[in-house]
Amino acid sequence: MFTLVIYDISENDLRLAAANACKKYGLIRVQKSAFLGEISNSLRKELAAALKEIVKNTENNIQIYIICKPDLSQKIELGKPYKGEESEILM
Repeated sequence: MFTLVIYDISENDLRLAAANACKKYGLIRVQKSAFLGEISNSLRKELAAALKEIVKNTENNIQIYIICKPDLSQKIELGKPYKGEESEILM
């Protein structure tokens, strides 16, 4: 199963912490505030706990979606593709 993390975080330091947590757990940036990757349920739970700590006691929002491979293969991308960091490659 794939994990999609999207967030709306106004503070730069918290936004960076969320991005770094997603990368640490093997997710790849697919938009400025969105990360996607195939990780285990246990890693997803760990990531969710780490992200929860980042936004606790704030007005920020993080959403985590679980997406199966057949559904992900039906993705529609419109407009200019996101060009993330050079080292990031999405399946």
